[in-house]
Amino acid sequence: MQQNKETKGLCIALACEPYRFTFEMFKLLESLVQHSTLAFMNAMLREELEKLVITDYLTKLHTRRYLDEVIQTSMSSDASGALILFDIDNFKQINDVYGHQTGDGVLIQVAETMRANIRDGDVAARWGGEELAVYLPKVPLSDAISIARRITEKVREQTVPTVTVSCGVSWWERPGCENAEQLFKRADAALYMAKETGKNCIFVYDDCHLYKV
Repeated sequence: MQQNKETKGLCIALACEPYRFTFEMFKLLESLVQHSTLAFMNAMLREELEKLVITDYLTKLHTRRYLDEVIQTSMSSDASGALILFDIDNFKQINDVYGHQTGDGVLIQVAETMRANIRDGDVAARWGGEELAVYLPKVPLSDAISIARRITEKVREQTVPTVTVSCGVSWWERPGCENAEQLFKRADAALYMAKETGKNCIFVYDDCHLYKV
């Protein structure tokens, strides 16, 4: 099964008897393989397109639109969840001093650190610009804070040039489940407070209380 001179798959036809396949059968199998290859490639292209729609081109994290859909689904079916927003501190200064290519590299490094420190069922996304997000379904607030701490520490330890992140955490649970917009606003308020009080820190917005951890 070839496409653009590249082998994409293999089709094998076997028979117990010698000379079982006639030339007409060979031509029929050849036609079937050609049609199967086209269908196979179309399926691969469709899957790739679907990935592109929900994936940020630079960081390879999910898009904010996909994150919104995941949170909506989680809040309608799960018992709890947490949203963590990260903002790379002094990102404009990084671009000014090292150049935008290095700035892009820093974004990619932070994204990889996030992916490496969350569960398979969690969702990491690019929130916008130098802001990134992680949604954690079915977790208590204490676990969300632990993950936020781990990611902020790993970013500080592993990025080159070294950068830090400010972090805002919001959380919900049933009963009294809030909607997604309220969850976003609370996480954003916590992140804003982290940026305004020295950066490189974590603030939590929980039950109408905003505090540093």
